[in-house]
Amino acid sequence: MTEAHTTRALAEFITAPHALPQEVRLAGERAFVNIVGCMLGGVDQDATRIARELALTMSGAPVVPLIGFDQKTDALTSAFLNCLASAAHAFDDTHLATVVHPSGPVSAPMLAVAAERGMTGAALVDALVIGIEVQCRLGAALLLPPAKGQLSWYGTGILGGLGAAAAVARVLGLSVEQTCWALGLAANQASGFRHTHGSMCTSFTPAHASRCGFHAALLAERGMHATEAALEGQHGFFDVFSHNANVAAVTHALGLDWQMLANAFKPYPCGIVVHPVLDACLAIAREDQPATDNIAQIDVSVNPLCLMLCDRPAPPDAQLAQVSVQHWAAAALATGRAGVNEGSNAAVQHPDIQHLRSLVRTYPNDTIGRDGARVDVRLRDGTTITRAVANALGSAANPMTDEQIDQKFLDQAQTVFDAHRAHDALAACRAVAAAPSLEAVFSICVR
Repeated sequence: MTEAHTTRALAEFITAPHALPQEVRLAGERAFVNIVGCMLGGVDQDATRIARELALTMSGAPVVPLIGFDQKTDALTSAFLNCLASAAHAFDDTHLATVVHPSGPVSAPMLAVAAERGMTGAALVDALVIGIEVQCRLGAALLLPPAKGQLSWYGTGILGGLGAAAAVARVLGLSVEQTCWALGLAANQASGFRHTHGSMCTSFTPAHASRCGFHAALLAERGMHATEAALEGQHGFFDVFSHNANVAAVTHALGLDWQMLANAFKPYPCGIVVHPVLDACLAIAREDQPATDNIAQIDVSVNPLCLMLCDRPAPPDAQLAQVSVQHWAAAALATGRAGVNEGSNAAVQHPDIQHLRSLVRTYPNDTIGRDGARVDVRLRDGTTITRAVANALGSAANPMTDEQIDQKFLDQAQTVFDAHRAHDALAACRAVAAAPSLEAVFSICVR
């Protein structure tokens, strides 16, 4: 059963003027800082490199800078490549309830529009907020009770394009009718399934969604039609991607209760359901410092969703390690760290980490929340070290601070720039909401 006129109601929200509450606006600013840092951190990852090398042989007029790189491409290609980089290390952000990663698919086309047509920083933050909110609400309609969502779909792949279309429609000043078309065109390109997690498709899928949503809005601007009930209509978006979709979740308190405030930034470059395990293992490594050769067994108790998404006992490479709770538990205990280096191929092949991975035993526990975990490290002398985490760092109850987000940005930016330029890039992104254009971001955040 679907509610009539949902697509149009969403289009009216997208195109209406909004006086964003301060906490919502600040969340949008943080999302921009976080995602540009992730774009910088992902520019040299293999999937990004492969896609960029191909794109530069066939892209159109070079008008939009690639973040962290020294070349320009056409607008659609830039959206694809910048979003791809942002997702390369699974370090982006997550709407915790739906496990959707919303900022990358929206931010990348915003950068393209800013470079090609001009845009104030305030307009960018405003559109970013709206695009993220659209994804969060559509995700709730598809995935949260009473809806019966299908976890096999890659949520960012099926929702990211709609968020991108919404944001672009807003900054381009499309009419309500055109915005309905943009949403319909984006919905018809929704795709992606979870089996491909742990491959280069992990970053390809949101990048494809970003480009598709951007393209949808551009086509709608030029008059390409789509049905105005693409979301709620019979055999439409909701019917395809969910059983018994909760369509009312899309418009309930729309513009009053901001779902994007539950969007969280990742402190670790891996699946977010692994993060509470990392908090526990890092605490053990830091406070108890067990020797690797003194560990006999590692018992990890988690919410069942963690194992549905990240149960990979022996990942062969860095891509699959991104979604392996066993790898990250072992890496954190072996090194006392959980950054990009601990997810690299070198870390995956390190003998100490391989040994500890073989000792990890996982246990699903329905009484543990999605942002909780318990880790028991059993030592050879019979003693056990235990840490229980109720709310992982980065969760709604324990969000990253601005200082932590800034440090995450700098750590990634310094893989591309020297420390001085990395700090300049951070300052430009932090100041974006008051900037008359994005020129400072573009001039600093390229090589």
